[in-house]
Formats: sequence, structure tokens, C-alpha cells
Amino acid sequence: DEGEEGDWSPVGDDEGGMAADWDGGAPVVGRQKGVDVVKEFKNLCLEHGGGSFKNLSIELNSFKFSQNATYEDVVCGAVLNCAERAEMAEEGTEFESIAKALGALSAQLKKWRELFKMCAPRTTDEVGIIIGLEKLLRMPAYERFCSQGLLRFLLQNLHNEEVLSEEAILTWKGRREGGQGDDHALGLFADDKIKDFLEWLEDEEEGTESGSDDDDDDDE
Repeated sequence: DEGEEGDWSPVGDDEGGMAADWDGGAPVVGRQKGVDVVKEFKNLCLEHGGGSFKNLSIELNSFKFSQNATYEDVVCGAVLNCAERAEMAEEGTEFESIAKALGALSAQLKKWRELFKMCAPRTTDEVGIIIGLEKLLRMPAYERFCSQGLLRFLLQNLHNEEVLSEEAILTWKGRREGGQGDDHALGLFADDKIKDFLEWLEDEEEGTESGSDDDDDDDE
């Protein structure tokens, strides 16, 4: 029915949209009515049997264009695919600790790093990866670790693995500071562990810029 909540994008890729981050109900021009594109991208990824991601990326791009979706949607679905794969690897048992959950998720996300690079050509596209992390923390297998800082550790790991750039993380920060997102997403952002991580990231960026300026001075 029209007006139902879904993963609708208010704008297309060319307009720098925030598709996976959109919680409104307005239908998208060029999209089949009732299609949850993030879920469809996740399912396409789950069907991948291994090996090269080249054919999968072509399939994802084809579906993206057919539904007027965005790269944010694509990588968001890919992250949720990693979450389900990590959970399936436990063969029906719950993660015993945040360390177990973090290890299982990080292993899957690392395996899919190549696809993230293929499907997130711009900094704004990488934000979809973070939105995927927020969404996976709604899943029963992971939601109990929200208060233990699972999102913060995942952000740190993906930044260290150069899957997430500083620019992408700070773009996400700007959205959340501006009140964009649902209560779940804004609640995760308000966690002190996230604030500590963002402060560290900004200090690191300032230190890098300062070091670069010093090197320029030495060259003069």
C-alpha cells in the first residue's frame, strides 16, 4: 500500500541521495512498487557462491539501474549479507560475547572488501556501509551488543582496513548531528563510545594535516 514504510530513496544517484538512510514512504520514480531494494541487494549477495565479485557487481549494478537505486543501497545490502553469513556460520547458536560477534562480522566484511570498493566509488557511497552496520544492529543476533560498543569497533576495523575513509565517517557524522535518521540510528550515534571514536578520528586527521604542513615547510 502507498505510504507504507520502506527503504525508499527520495532522490537518485546523480543527486547524491541518501537512499539506504531514508525512512520515508514516498515512492521513487522508476522503481517497482513495494520493492525493498536493500533487501534485494542483500539476497543477491547471499546467492554469491564465492570467487570473483566481477559478475556479482554487474548483476547488482543491473538491478540498481532497473530500480533507480543508489550505490548506498547496494553496499548497505552487502553489509547485511555479511551479517547473515556471520550468523549462519554459528549454525544456530548465539554469539557468546561481543568479541565473538565482532570477530565473525569482521571476517565476513574483510572477505567482501573488494565488492565494497567496486560498489562505493564515491565517499558518499561509503556511507551506505555505515548505514548497513546500523541496520544489522537491529538483528537479534547483534542488537544486544549495541550498548557494548559493537558499532564503534566495526567502524574502527573498517577504517583500519581502508574500507571506510575518514571523509565517509565524517559525512555520516554530519548527517546524524543534523538529525537525519530514525530513533535507532540517532541512538547509536549518541553513544559515548562513538563520540570517543569520532574525537580520536578528528584528532588523527588534524595531526596528519599538521604533519603534512610541516613537511611542506621543510621542503621550502
